[in-house]
Amino acid sequence: MNERVDPLALEIESLRQRLQEAEELREAISSGKVDAFVVGPTEDSKRVLMLSGAYARYRQLVEDMQQGAVTVTREGEIMFANHSFAALLGMAPLDLFRVPLQRYVARADRDKLAALLDPRAGEPAATVSLLRADGTECPVSISMVTANDEFTTLLVTERTADSEEAAAAIDAIRTGSIDAVVVGGDKVLMLDSAQAFYQAAIDRMQQGVVIVGPDSDITYANEQMASLLATRRERLAGSFLHRLAPNSDQARVKSILGVRQGATAQAEVRLRRADGEYLDTMITVTGLADGRKMCLVSDLRLKKRHEAADERTRKFLGMMAHEFRNILSPIHNSVELLKRMDSLDPDARKALEVIERHTSRLVALVDDLRSVNPKD
Repeated sequence: MNERVDPLALEIESLRQRLQEAEELREAISSGKVDAFVVGPTEDSKRVLMLSGAYARYRQLVEDMQQGAVTVTREGEIMFANHSFAALLGMAPLDLFRVPLQRYVARADRDKLAALLDPRAGEPAATVSLLRADGTECPVSISMVTANDEFTTLLVTERTADSEEAAAAIDAIRTGSIDAVVVGGDKVLMLDSAQAFYQAAIDRMQQGVVIVGPDSDITYANEQMASLLATRRERLAGSFLHRLAPNSDQARVKSILGVRQGATAQAEVRLRRADGEYLDTMITVTGLADGRKMCLVSDLRLKKRHEAADERTRKFLGMMAHEFRNILSPIHNSVELLKRMDSLDPDARKALEVIERHTSRLVALVDDLRSVNPKD
């Protein structure tokens, strides 16, 4: 004979499960374990919302958009990939989410990737071939940036003829095999006494780098600096940094260029691009030997993009808090209705008290989530 199922017990169990799911999701968001949400009422309308810009490891990747960047779990699954990495594979970043990284590595190179991801192996870098969506291979260099118990962040650089030549030139400069560099067609810069600051400049290729001589003329500019100003490197050699700024900012540039040897000065300055547009930058100047200055130029558009990403994250968390409230309200109302029933046995009433207590905790935590976006 079938045992009679108590509808009240089923309702209490259903409430308990929903409460447990809500609490687990809240905990996952608070601890940074959630990287994306799948939303949509139907299979056809579902989409993935990434929490981009919300966590430190993603922000670190955004800082280096010139290279491919990817974050993987201990099991090797991709949790985040920037657009540069996705472009190397000919895919969209969202298509890579939760896919094992080794799937996109040539079979002959998968042991190299495994050694790179294994903290016991101590391998800081590897050269492998990636498998593109069209079936072709892309040779890359992969280096580890950060690693912890849960995630590993990697930088991926495509190995082209130009990059190999540049790497060889950098090695030659560092080892002293090169004694001079010709810039601007006929201007020779000796490296025997200047190797230190050229090495420092090359090591910071993701920022614009300018070396200014004692007479305030530009003696060296890297490719990133030329790219920021939409011009060619040789056009910058021999020009004056302060003249690249509008009249209102020229005094500020001259002031930071007056820094003493070993000291550092910094200022926000607008620089005029070759196309006539102005670029908001942060210039950090370090005084070097013989009156020279090394200037690191950062594009403040990245900062604004980070701020916009933070704002989107705050709005997203506010939206999630609102949705949590929609989940908790019927749970709370159902508990109140069940408490008024005289037929509840002591065990059921104790279970309701547990549900009520934890529901109140979740409501408080949802209020904390809503405080992230006070405008919501």
